[in-house]
Amino acid sequence: MNDQLDLYADSAQARSMDRRLSSDTEVHWTAGVTPQQAAANNRAWLEGLRMRDEIQTANSSKAIASALDKMEAMCGSGAARRTA
Repeated sequence: MNDQLDLYADSAQARSMDRRLSSDTEVHWTAGVTPQQAAANNRAWLEGLRMRDEIQTANSSKAIASALDKMEAMCGSGAARRTA
């Protein structure tokens, strides 16, 4: 949950809310960004992070499986099972 709060604090949605609360309309990087656009940007960013995490998890699983297969080939199946 804390990770989600940290992501929200650094999101376009949070920056838009901060701008509205502070009445700061002169912030150049948020000029013209509506709350709906900020929320959509935030959802897209979180989806990209989720996809990246899934890819990293899949790649890690493949690397671990490959390393265990190699260990089994070199040392026998018992060594890989004892290590894993």
